[in-house]
This record gives sequence, C-alpha cells and structure tokens, in this order.
Amino acid sequence: MISRTGSLFNVLLFFAFLLLSHGITIPAPSNGHYTVSQTTAKLIDESRTDPYDPNKGKRNVMTSIFYPVRHKHCESTCEIPYAPPITARYLDAFAAQHGIPDGTLPSIRMESCCNTTSQATKEVTKFPIAIFSPGLGATRLLYNAMAQTLAASGYIVATIDHTYDAMIVEYPDGTFTPGLDPSYWNIEPPELEERLTKLLDTRVEDGRFVLSQLGNASVVKSLIPGTTCAFNTKRAAFLGHSFGGATSIAALMKDRRFVGGANMDGTQWGTISNIYKPALLFGRAEPDTHNSTTDATWQEALDHMKAWKRELGLRNSAHNTFGDTPLLVKLSGWEITDAIRTLIGTLDGGRSFQIVTTYLTAFTDFVLKGRRSPLFDGESSLYPEIVVA
Repeated sequence: MISRTGSLFNVLLFFAFLLLSHGITIPAPSNGHYTVSQTTAKLIDESRTDPYDPNKGKRNVMTSIFYPVRHKHCESTCEIPYAPPITARYLDAFAAQHGIPDGTLPSIRMESCCNTTSQATKEVTKFPIAIFSPGLGATRLLYNAMAQTLAASGYIVATIDHTYDAMIVEYPDGTFTPGLDPSYWNIEPPELEERLTKLLDTRVEDGRFVLSQLGNASVVKSLIPGTTCAFNTKRAAFLGHSFGGATSIAALMKDRRFVGGANMDGTQWGTISNIYKPALLFGRAEPDTHNSTTDATWQEALDHMKAWKRELGLRNSAHNTFGDTPLLVKLSGWEITDAIRTLIGTLDGGRSFQIVTTYLTAFTDFVLKGRRSPLFDGESSLYPEIVVA
C-alpha cells in the first residue's frame, strides 16, 4: 500500500504512455451549481524546520485552491495546464529512462473559470473548506479533476504537495524540489514504521498549517485578489487517498477544526486514538478487496471511531481508482491493456470517477453541511458497484 517504487512507478509509466498519445482536455464539472476557478501558491511555515531539508530550511508546501463561482459570475472560461512545465518535463524524462521514446510531453489541460466578476470574489470566503492529501510519493496534481468536481458542489478544496514526499514539487518561480530518493523507503521494519510515522506527523502538520493560512486574511487576499476577509477555518473536512487517507484520519485526532475525515484506500499508520467525529473508510470490494477484513489497521481504526462511521467498497476497482487516472483513461480513448486494468481496475473509468466523487461529495455534504444521504444507509440501485459494510 505504501510502495513508492511500485505504485508510483506504475502511475508515472502509465501517464507517460497516455500523454505521449495525444493531449487531453478535462471538461468543467457538470455535477454542481457552480463552475470552478483555481489558484496555486507556495506557503512557508516559519514556525517549522523542514525535517527532510538537508539545508534545514523552513517547511514549505505547494497548494492548489479550487473554489466555486456561480455561473452568472464567471465571465469567461479557458483551458489551463494540468501540470506546470518542469513537472511535465520531469515525467517525460522519467518515461525515457524506462524505454519510452523521449520527446515533447503534451500537456493535459483543464477547463476552468478564468475571469470572474467582483461579486464572485466577495462571495468566495463563504464556502466551507476541504483539505486534500495525496498518496505517498504522488503529486497533488494527479487529483486536480477530483478536487475540481468537489469544488463545483460548493467547497473550497485545497490540495497539498508534501515537500520531499511528492515526486516533485514545482514552485511558481520555476524552481522545484525533487522527492526523496526511493531508497529512503526501501528499508525493513521497525525503521520503516518509524519513518512513515514521522512522515504522517509531518503531513498532518502540513494540513493544519494550510488550514490556518486560509484563516489569514492577508494570505487569502494574495491567493484570490478581490477578497475582503479570510475563510472560516473553525470547521473543515480532511480527505485523502492512500497515505493521504491515513493522514486525514490522523488529523481528526490532532485538530478539533477538522470535523470529519475520509480515507480512500489507505492503510492507517501511527497511533490510533478515539475519534469522536464522522469518518469514512472507502476501499475496494471484490475481486481485489481492501477493507477491514483484509487490513487490520482499518479494523483498529473502526474500533476507535466513536461517532458516525462507514466503510465502503468499490467493486472492480484498484488502488489508483481513487484519483484522476480513471477519468484520464476514459477521456484519452486509450486501449485498456492488462497493465491499465491492474492500475485502475476493470470498471469503466468515467463511471468509477463518477462514483468516487459522488460518494466523496455526499460525505463532505454530511460533514460540513449536515446533509444526510441515503447512499450511506445501504447498497444503492443507482450505484450497485458500491458495497456498504
């Protein structure tokens, strides 16, 4: 579940093949009442020394902020790059090292609201916040479409690159920080568990820091010019995939501002204490099952969840179903090979993306807006692919 050299390599290799075929444009979400704008920023935590920085500099993270805009307040849309240029070239070079022809890597693009009315910026700080943490070694960019879809339902979604953990973190000025060498993780227990627990704690602090920054009016004004105040950070959701899912549950134990968390297919690491907030474990059903019967850390987590809790399983899925990859497969028209099925499962990519984002949105609606959904009461005729434990 945490193999950096396994799952990360497969994702990179797949994306290289996918992108070398032709460009992809991700359309604007059609699920919500809003269109979506986005902005990115490097945030520096002056209170922390980065434990992975050889120069002992202050901890910094890159974040993408996706925010809803009423359709009538979006003056124009445009296509923006899915990933910045150095990251795209990095993926291209990585692919070349593994026998894929080197060349210009076409950019995936996203449809986004690029110009808004002044009223849109005045309204933006009224929306509730969800923090999102990616898988171990993964870039936040591989969850852009998922974040955009959630934002379209009326949420501020802040995705985080955990520096030195992510494969590469590219900054607005064109500089970048590469991830730790994969050998850092290729060690035996108990040192591996110690390193992962340290990383988990660092990631939780990253999430807490980003949330605090969104409560700083001057930071928000620089992120979204035209805003007049900070976001309300007293209540937020924490969502994540894989190790990011473990981060979300760990954050519930450490910060009362996080009032609900969802772990998508991630083994839980670190010390698990009682949780008195809504929590969702969203894993895989048959044939490649990952749930509390196959992962003891999930059962331990469920035993410590003292408030609302649910365990879901998605049939015919794989670990990387829980991100943008299935949607990109669908949009690309790429031939579904055995390697791709191993990566994302056998469920249609568009369908699996729809299901995952629907349930993630329903959970966030419950946590932050108090809207109960029958989707969590039992199996649904609309989504028979989901098993509710």
